[in-house]
Amino acid sequence: MNWSRDWELGVRMAVTLGLLAIVTCVLVVALFGTVLLAVTWIIVVFEMNPVPPSVSREIAGVMTCIIIGVIIYVEFSGQTPVLRGLDTQSVDRMETEHSELLDRTVERLAQQADLPVPSVVVADTPVPNSYTSGLLSQQATIVVTTGLLEKLDPEELRAVLAHELAHVKHRDAAVMTVASVPLQIAQSIHEWTDDQRNTKRKSTSSENNNGSTFMLNVCYMISGAFWLVGRLLFHLLSRYRELAADRGAIALTGSPAALASALETISAQHQSLPREDLRSADGSIQAFAVVPVETEPLEEPIRLGPNGDQIPTHNQYEYLIQKKMAPFLATHPSVERRREQLQDIETEL
Repeated sequence: MNWSRDWELGVRMAVTLGLLAIVTCVLVVALFGTVLLAVTWIIVVFEMNPVPPSVSREIAGVMTCIIIGVIIYVEFSGQTPVLRGLDTQSVDRMETEHSELLDRTVERLAQQADLPVPSVVVADTPVPNSYTSGLLSQQATIVVTTGLLEKLDPEELRAVLAHELAHVKHRDAAVMTVASVPLQIAQSIHEWTDDQRNTKRKSTSSENNNGSTFMLNVCYMISGAFWLVGRLLFHLLSRYRELAADRGAIALTGSPAALASALETISAQHQSLPREDLRSADGSIQAFAVVPVETEPLEEPIRLGPNGDQIPTHNQYEYLIQKKMAPFLATHPSVERRREQLQDIETEL
């Protein structure tokens, strides 16, 4: 199987970034307008004076600088979502029995893919997984866990590393890194406003709180709506890029069976590990993993009645909605869907 440019992935990445840019602009304008109204309200209430135009311009300038500063810091501080999500003290190039095999395999695959050899780091965790981060192919970093090195044989490891290099070749790791920034900001705003709303509810003093509570509610709803829409777009791209990376891995290794076996091994290990180990896997980086960790599986609805077979209507509808929405909120296609694609490729070969 020869390597070919995945034009559909390129179109999807461009469309996703374009839509996220539009939605981000709407979020910034809405939040800026809300903050401006809040500041205006504070000045009017406490100073009883009209807001001078210069104050409005100063507020606009400060808000713009803050937003730009946050984005620049997040993107160019050298801490990509993958490296931030892992314990930085545990990410180390450890000398293990797998080190030589790891270096040799990555170097050969990079040469096949016509890519600069990426740096490789090992995260000391029993959860088997691998990740790719970096805004440029020259700065790409592949992260593998000690659990992955212990559970996979050399051919399976080679297939997983080829999968990660396919992400670098497609440049989708950079797109995912950029696309994740506004979602992280929106989630932070959503969580902060929720905390502030809860604090105000518990407060005994209600004087002059009506205006600020209203603004917090508006920010909460706006950031929540953006986070949901952005997450749907982000995960839609994430699911397709994994299928594209699987195809790219086969173009490099020519072995669909090895990658299918690796995916099944990783998935089986996730199911067998204690929940405590799985909870240690940061949820913010699961979109970058070769196989995501499901730390919160969908719970079955409550069953009542003498025979334990009656489901309350409310719980039944809630469970059905969650079950229907689960595929749209998933960061990856199911292992079964990926195995089917690999079987089709093997048949073609």
